[in-house]
Amino acid sequence: MRIEDNNSVALSIDAIRVVRPKKKLVLVDDFDAVHCTSFNAHILKKMMGIETVNLLPEGVPHDALMMPLVSLSDAQTYEEFGNDVELRSANTGAMRAQFGHSVDRTLARIHNLMPLGLSNANRCVSLFKQLDMIARSAPAPRQYCIHNTELAFSKDMRITRGLSVQGDSNTSLRLSHTDDPKIRVSSVHLHYDRRFARGIWGDNVETKTYEENYRQNMHQVIHRALDKAGVTLSQIDHLLPHNINIKSWRFLCQSLDVSESRLFSRNIQTEGHCFCNDMVINLSDALEAFAHEDTPPTAENPLRFLAVAAGAGGMFGACVLDVIQLEGLRNERHAI
Repeated sequence: MRIEDNNSVALSIDAIRVVRPKKKLVLVDDFDAVHCTSFNAHILKKMMGIETVNLLPEGVPHDALMMPLVSLSDAQTYEEFGNDVELRSANTGAMRAQFGHSVDRTLARIHNLMPLGLSNANRCVSLFKQLDMIARSAPAPRQYCIHNTELAFSKDMRITRGLSVQGDSNTSLRLSHTDDPKIRVSSVHLHYDRRFARGIWGDNVETKTYEENYRQNMHQVIHRALDKAGVTLSQIDHLLPHNINIKSWRFLCQSLDVSESRLFSRNIQTEGHCFCNDMVINLSDALEAFAHEDTPPTAENPLRFLAVAAGAGGMFGACVLDVIQLEGLRNERHAI
């Protein structure tokens, strides 16, 4: 790769890894495991579309979910980048260190990476923040790895006021600046509405005002991301949501005049809201569903996704992802 000509270089997602529990918790059967009542579990299923949740089984050590990392080395990437890999994380609230054990330092030591710390202040938009920071950095002959383990390890983290149930998962992305992108990060936009800085811990007045302004904030971040990418909403093949509940997304699709068939919503029903990992899980599953070798995407005719998320504290993020080539793209999926 030549990085002298910055106009030809794009941020590329080159590999994806998703790790999640093999057995899912059925919400209406095991509601007490997620600090919920039977009545509320049925409401969540009927009104919010949530049926099953990723839940790390009892007895399975946290490291089984916290430590997996996307494959980093092969002959081609080693020749191009060597071992120059930056490790980043964007967790919402998972345990990154426990009793002196740092996940990031351990991963860096095992895989010979450069740990660059956390970006979790943006809640469920933290992954978008990391993508934005990498995209803005000067192109360099190195790889980037964003590693996220999301464990809902408390009642406050597991369930949100009857609106959503949070799941457990691990994802990681391998990225690079290259003139031959696989999944091109065509744009990233972040929007902050600081009136809601207290997030889910705000009072009833703040919550009501947040709900009244939710649609406007989401429209703003979506259209700015589209403008930056130079595309329109009609040119998006599929929307990748944060998996909080189906009700809010149905209203949003109606207000955007987007057919619900273009919303990749199946994981809302089956995964639970996995914080920052929603975008990666949905991207991985959408590639499995829509990217086919017999009709491969190209730079002229990409498979185009719009990923969108809202984070506690009035934070919103959106990015346009163009799948340009499947050859060499790794989409690793594992269950534990």
